[in-house]
Amino acid sequence: MVKTLSSRVCSRAAPSGCAGARRCVVRMNVGFNLNDGGDRRKLIIPSQKVGMDKQSKGAGPGIVGFVQEGSGAEDRNKFLLPKNFMDRAPGQEQEEAEPEVSVEEMLNILTERTDLWHKLARYIVELKKEGIGSEMIDDVAGINALEQNNFVVGSNVYRTLVENQVDESILSYYDSEGAEKLLYPLRIMTAEDRVRCAKYIMENNLDSNQCEMLVRAMREHARRTYDQNRLDFEYNPGDCLAYKYWRDAVEETRSPEKRAEIVNKGLERATSEKARETLEDLLVEKDESEVKGKISIVELDEDEFESCLFSVCGGFRDLTTKELKDASVTNRSGPFGILTSKKEGERWVSLPMFQPFVAGVDMTVVTLEDMKDLQDFGAKSGGPGVLVVDRVVNKSQIDTESLYAITLDDQEVSFVSGQELLDKVEIVGDDNLTVLAKALMACKPPGKKSDWGDATAVVSNVPSE
Repeated sequence: MVKTLSSRVCSRAAPSGCAGARRCVVRMNVGFNLNDGGDRRKLIIPSQKVGMDKQSKGAGPGIVGFVQEGSGAEDRNKFLLPKNFMDRAPGQEQEEAEPEVSVEEMLNILTERTDLWHKLARYIVELKKEGIGSEMIDDVAGINALEQNNFVVGSNVYRTLVENQVDESILSYYDSEGAEKLLYPLRIMTAEDRVRCAKYIMENNLDSNQCEMLVRAMREHARRTYDQNRLDFEYNPGDCLAYKYWRDAVEETRSPEKRAEIVNKGLERATSEKARETLEDLLVEKDESEVKGKISIVELDEDEFESCLFSVCGGFRDLTTKELKDASVTNRSGPFGILTSKKEGERWVSLPMFQPFVAGVDMTVVTLEDMKDLQDFGAKSGGPGVLVVDRVVNKSQIDTESLYAITLDDQEVSFVSGQELLDKVEIVGDDNLTVLAKALMACKPPGKKSDWGDATAVVSNVPSE
C-alpha cells in the first residue's frame, strides 16, 4: 500500500494591509518533526545492494524506494515509492518534470486565477493528492466543488484535443475563460468525437446548453440502430442535431406552425443533402383522405425512457457471500431494454438512471430494513431503502470514505468504510480478505410531499470524468 505525504492546514491572521483572514497550507514530511534538520529518507536498491548497509524496514527483495530511518521510524510510513513510479511503463523514459510548486503557491495561483483554466485544473488535482479537499480549496481560493469538477473534467477533454494535434486556433478558442463548460459535456465521448464536436462548437459558437444538446443528439443517433430513418442522417455533429430536430418535428402534431419552425432549425444544422430532403418532406401536408384512422404515438424522452433494473441479492443485515455473488446480472436487449430473467422467482427493482449508475459494471441491490444502518455514510432518517452496489471493484483505487462489502471467511458479508478496509488488510493481509462490492448509492421510496428532506442518501461521492 502506498501512502502519500500528508498536509496540515492552519489559519493565521492576514498580513498588514490585507482584508480579512487568510489560510495557509504547510506541507509536512510524514512522521518527521518540522524543526528537524532535513529529510532523513534513504534510497535503497536491494538487487544492487545500494543502501543496504543494514536491514531495511519495509522494502522487500527487488524493490526500489525510500526507507525512512531514525527515531520512531517503525511508527511512520516505512516505504515510499519514487515519485511518478507508476506513471510510466518499464523502459519508458520519464517525462521532463515541471518546476515544483508548493501547496501555498498553488493555492495562491488558484485564488488569483493567474493561469489558464486548464492549467489551474492541474493544481486542483495536485492539491487533492496532498490531502487538500474540495471544501478547503473553496474556502481558500473561492472555487467551489462544481467549478473544480468542471475544470478537472474539462481539462481532460482539452488534453485530448492537444494529443490529437488539433489546429492552434481551436486550442486558442478553448483557452478562454468559461470554455471548460463547453468541453465538460464531451467527457463521455470518444477522442475522435471530442475533436469533431470541439471544432463544430467553435465554428457555430454554441453555448454550454447547446453543447449538452449536441452530445445527447450524437448519442441518440448512435443508439437508435433500430430506426431506419436514422440512416438518412450522417454521423456528424450537424446531421445528428438535424436528426434530433426531425424527431421533434414528427412528434409535433398539433401546430403546423411550430412543426415548420422545428424543421427550419433542423435545416440550419443539416450538412448532408439526404438529411435536408428528409426534413423537407415533413413540410409537405398529407391529404386527410389518405389517413385510415388515428392513434396516439409518443416518442419517449430520454428522461422518461432511461431507467435501471437491478436484481435483489439479499438483506443488508444478514447478507451472505453466496447471495451477493449469485445475484443475476442485468441483461437487457432491444430498443426498449427488455429484460429476460434466468432465475424463477428472483426479485428485481427499478430505479432512475442516476449518475453513479452510469459507470457501474455489475450492479445488484441490497435491501435495507432501516436506513439508519447507513447513518455513518449520509443517511439522516430511518425507514426502508435499497443499496445499489457494484461487484466490479478496482482494488488499486480504494476510496477511504466510501462503503465496501467484504468477507473474511467467504460466508458472511461485512460492510465497512474504505479506511476500515485498508486497516483490515494491514492486519490480516490482502490474501485473507476479499472485496466483494462497492456501494454506489442508497435510495428511499418517496415520502410525503411536505417532507422531501431525505428522499435520496448518497453513499459515495459521484465519480470525476
